[in-house]
Amino acid sequence: MTRTLDQATIERINQHLMRTRRGDALGAWFNLIFYLPPCLFGIYLLDGPLFAKVILGGFICFLAVAWCLVKRTNNQQRPASDVSGIEVQQLEGYFDRQRVRTSTGLDYKYSFGSYTLHLLTLPGSFFSGDDQLKLNRRYRVDALYLTEPVAYESGYYLLRETFQEITDDSDLSAEQKAQVAERETRINQQLEAQYKRLYRIYQNPQGELEAIGEGFNFAAFFLGVLWSFSARVDRATWIALAALGLSLFAAWADDNYHWLTLCLFIIAAVFGACGNLWREKQARDKGFVEVDSVLSCNPDQAKVAYKRKIEEAQWHVTDLTPEGSPQKPEACTQ
Repeated sequence: MTRTLDQATIERINQHLMRTRRGDALGAWFNLIFYLPPCLFGIYLLDGPLFAKVILGGFICFLAVAWCLVKRTNNQQRPASDVSGIEVQQLEGYFDRQRVRTSTGLDYKYSFGSYTLHLLTLPGSFFSGDDQLKLNRRYRVDALYLTEPVAYESGYYLLRETFQEITDDSDLSAEQKAQVAERETRINQQLEAQYKRLYRIYQNPQGELEAIGEGFNFAAFFLGVLWSFSARVDRATWIALAALGLSLFAAWADDNYHWLTLCLFIIAAVFGACGNLWREKQARDKGFVEVDSVLSCNPDQAKVAYKRKIEEAQWHVTDLTPEGSPQKPEACTQ
């Protein structure tokens, strides 16, 4: 019997595909606005007659606008996305992560078994945020095979809400089990080699988590008022703006910008040293309570590590052998 999706899921996937196409066209115009002015300014600085600069600049503008219009026309001519009637297939595979060398340097490449995945459901998209999946685990998931005009965009579109972890490995051969063990060792070595810092985990009565790093906040140091505004540390923002205003007035009155430089340096140092302390106070004021602290690479990974630590503790309590001793859990790789 052929399995198909319900209408709500079909509409959600269609909207996702169309939104990505529009974003691709808008991205072309954004690149045009971002990169074209510096190019034209560079042409203006070149030595040579003015008419030659005008011709060269006009030609570059023509090519850039034509490129954007071609992308827009191609998107408009492509048929509207419609996944209704496409058969739902069930895939099984392991998530893996390998370090590969790219044109920009070393990077991590994610994969899901031997399947070719659709451009919008690349494996790396399942390893961001605090609800990410586990590496080197076997999953069963529903998927649609979508064919796109561009070959490298075609592939299986995975439905994230249907992921189910398979814990029974009795059907694996000895060779497959050896591959799983090899991946586990390699991934653990990669994770241990990453730089980690201590994060304090806060939780509110609704179960929401916040991970706040301990020590110096480099984002607050470099961004200053922009960081405090985005983090909604209102009192620090207004004090910093007032200090900047006074230093600007002093610099204008005295025709000496040493006060402004000193003020910027003091704001950066204070924000960097106190940024995480302010965030902790802000979390406590919102009803969050510190529940744990973990070593991790970033806040999302810290929240994931805490969630899996709780899952493992619950597993030890509930899943006991008949003799009363807990079974050995699988090592977490994230």
